[in-house]
Amino acid sequence: MTAEPVDCREVYGAYPIKVNETRMNKPAQLELVGRKIRQLRRQRKLTQVELADRIGVHQSDLSRMEQGEYKVGLDTLLKILGTFDLSIGDFFDEGARGESVVQKYRSLSPTAQKEVESFIEFKRAQEEDGSWDSDSGESEGDDV
Repeated sequence: MTAEPVDCREVYGAYPIKVNETRMNKPAQLELVGRKIRQLRRQRKLTQVELADRIGVHQSDLSRMEQGEYKVGLDTLLKILGTFDLSIGDFFDEGARGESVVQKYRSLSPTAQKEVESFIEFKRAQEEDGSWDSDSGESEGDDV
């Protein structure tokens, strides 16, 4: 049960802006938000049509948002975040969190770094052989 798509040009949700043909004239923030939406959509293997249907906008409007041609209204952004099960903080802070993990890793001793690498390989092997149920967080042999 999806909502009827709404033309964002007609509602208080996305604002068309005049953009010259060169990408340099688009405000950087619009491009960053749009790129982030596209990245999240692709990571979750959704098409523009699928995401547009889920958030109740036309595919062409979503495309323009991803390209930085339309501002993404807060209500539209909240629908997108709801679809991806993200908070606003996660949406804008995701890169900083990733950097802090790398910084923490680099601050470890070489021995500790090898332990982390071994653990990562162990977890990858568990997921590849199917002995780890990522939905429940338990391996098949866990009886508690």
